[in-house]
Amino acid sequence: MKIEDLDHMGAGILGALISAALGYVLLGISWGWLQDESFAYFHREVFMNSPLFKDRIISLCVLAIVPSFHIAYRKEMDRFARGTMLVMIIMVLSIVMLQYGE
Repeated sequence: MKIEDLDHMGAGILGALISAALGYVLLGISWGWLQDESFAYFHREVFMNSPLFKDRIISLCVLAIVPSFHIAYRKEMDRFARGTMLVMIIMVLSIVMLQYGE
């Protein structure tokens, strides 16, 4: 399978979701290491139970998608890049909803 075979929107959406999840896990692990807490604590208490940090954490997850978009754009994989951009837009809209109430 060549990298050009991944140039479709579904692969871009999947790539963006994986990138965001990887960003979330890296953030949670590094936060837990700095605070001497577990990743489970980060997920449960800091993300799920704290509305104060939820939008900031999602913002960092959106930033984790940017490298995937950039690589796809540089390799002229436009459909993949569109999929990543779609996920970023949806996540930014969710951040706005969290900030201004549901």
